[in-house]
Amino acid sequence: MQDLPPIGGYEPVQWKRNLPARGFRPVIYFWLITGAMGFGFYRYYKGVDEQRELARERQWARFYLEPLLLAEEDRNVARRYFSEKKRQELVRESMSEEDKAKFDKEIYHDKSKTRLPRYTAGPHPSEH
Repeated sequence: MQDLPPIGGYEPVQWKRNLPARGFRPVIYFWLITGAMGFGFYRYYKGVDEQRELARERQWARFYLEPLLLAEEDRNVARRYFSEKKRQELVRESMSEEDKAKFDKEIYHDKSKTRLPRYTAGPHPSEH
């Protein structure tokens, strides 16, 4: 004789785990992350705009200060030129006559141009 299932069948076998869901639904996490990223991008681009505005202000300040900076540079070049002349006079006083002749001999024979160094950032105002 063969065993048969009970009348009405066997009870269903519980093969899944019955764990309660923890946390929010996934769509809520999606919108929270999207909102946080949107706020971050907003703040980032506001910072980029601020940096661009500061760079523009620095550039315009430089434009307005350029004549003053050129005048300061010219004064510095003149100061160095005259101090070098004074040092040459001090050296010349302690030389013998033949050394003075060598010292006074011109190195450059072209007197048509004055060549002074210029250290500037940007074009000279006369070039505008």
